[in-house]
Amino acid sequence: MSQLIRAESPVVTNDLAQLRLDLDEYGYCLVRELLDAHALTRIRDCLAVSAERQRQEPSSGPGAEPDWEPRDGDQWIPLMVGEDELDDLLGHEFALSLAKHLLGERFHLSEFSTHIIHSGNQTMELHTDQWWMPRPEMPNAPKTKPGDVSRAIQPYGQPLRATHPICPAVVLSFMWAITDFTKANGCTRLVPCSHHSGLHPDPAVEYDIAYAEVPAGGAVVWDARTWHASGENKTGTPRVGIQTSYCAPQFRQLRNFTVALRPEVQARLSDELRSLLGFKLWSSYGSTDDYEAVFARPGYERFGKD
Repeated sequence: MSQLIRAESPVVTNDLAQLRLDLDEYGYCLVRELLDAHALTRIRDCLAVSAERQRQEPSSGPGAEPDWEPRDGDQWIPLMVGEDELDDLLGHEFALSLAKHLLGERFHLSEFSTHIIHSGNQTMELHTDQWWMPRPEMPNAPKTKPGDVSRAIQPYGQPLRATHPICPAVVLSFMWAITDFTKANGCTRLVPCSHHSGLHPDPAVEYDIAYAEVPAGGAVVWDARTWHASGENKTGTPRVGIQTSYCAPQFRQLRNFTVALRPEVQARLSDELRSLLGFKLWSSYGSTDDYEAVFARPGYERFGKD
């Protein structure tokens, strides 16, 4: 059995116990190669086709939230579920083990998309992936209504360990490195231990950051409360990652898989994947016509009037 260490920063490793320790302590961990050269070639070929197809498709028009806009040089390919070359990534033992460690026994897939950073991109601002989470409050304190939460209105501060209750982690992000992640090509930037603060990064302040450099086939994993962002790609080749996020079952998933997946894709899903994608009810939530069902039935499978 390996000896766990509390280093100054996480090291790249495949030791699950060490990865869990780093995730708890620093808010992120770095995973060594999990995918071999053959798997990476198949995935890259698949993503190249998807990226080219996306460039050729007309835009669906404006619809982004007013406080979030795509950045120059960033290419997002959403909804990669159903691509055979990527299916093994969804339920990979390392990803699920770390999600279970942070979130508990039951969770859903929230996001599964490709993030390509092209050369000369616009650098992403530090942020958290739980900006929408209602924060703890004292009974007589001014209240922020959950429906009024936005990215632009957050409690800013320093990444110091809080002395008062903060929100728990309800999302884990597992970013697969399909190319090498290096400082030069825009690897993920993080503020270590910021997940302990219960606060958000001030856009006007510069913080001490760490660069998540991992080899292709590895992964960068972070607690959604951890301050992070992609970096600047100063090389001549794209940095490619697959963003896989898991959320606790009480929360809305970033991608609405139950609506988005075509019937023929849904039909070939295993029960394990259907559960992960949100088709399985959680304490009756997510139901359609039967509160006692194990899995929700889509409309086309239900009887009755159209």
